[in-house]
Order: sequence, then C-alpha cells, then structure tokens
Amino acid sequence: MAAVLERQVLELAQYFTIIHHTKGRIRLTVSPNIKKMLKEYKSLSMERAKEFIKKIDGVKEFKLIALLGTVTIIYDENIFDAQLIEDFVNGKNTKQITDFVNAVICKI
Repeated sequence: MAAVLERQVLELAQYFTIIHHTKGRIRLTVSPNIKKMLKEYKSLSMERAKEFIKKIDGVKEFKLIALLGTVTIIYDENIFDAQLIEDFVNGKNTKQITDFVNAVICKI
C-alpha cells in the first residue's frame, strides 16, 4: 500500500508548479492533464482532495480556481511546514511526504 501511495504522490506532483510562495501563502498551477490521472485513479477526486486538505493542521484556506487552473493555500507558518509542498512539487523527500499523507488520511 505504501509503495502504491508513494507512486501516486509522485505521479500527482508532476501536475503542479509553484507560481509564488511567501510565508503563509503558496500559489500553484495545476496542469489540465491531471484529468487523465483522476480518471485512472478512481479514488482521487476534488472532493476527496478538499476533505484531505481540511484535515491538515495549520492549513487555513484552500482555494481552487478551476478556470485558471490554480490552487492557493493559506497556512499558518508556525504550524504547517510549507517545505512539504515545495518538496512534493519538486519530487523530493517522497518518503516523508508519503508518511505525511498517510497520517492525514488516518484522520479522515
């Protein structure tokens, strides 16, 4: 299960690019090609993503603008380590990210 999740995390990461990041706010673009992955993995959806993000300690707000293909995450930098998002997008520290995702999934 962990190997499958890690592969999904790596696959998902390739669809995101950081546009701008300041303390407390990060903005990402989302490739429209993500729809192909969402079709392949039936367990992934925007509803599940929103549910997942609500369970992350320190994340205050999650804004998706589908028309523009952007995601903005407002977070408390004293609680949430935004380096996780940067590592996710850049395909780094995948074991740590997978462990983090598993911990959040357990809260759902």
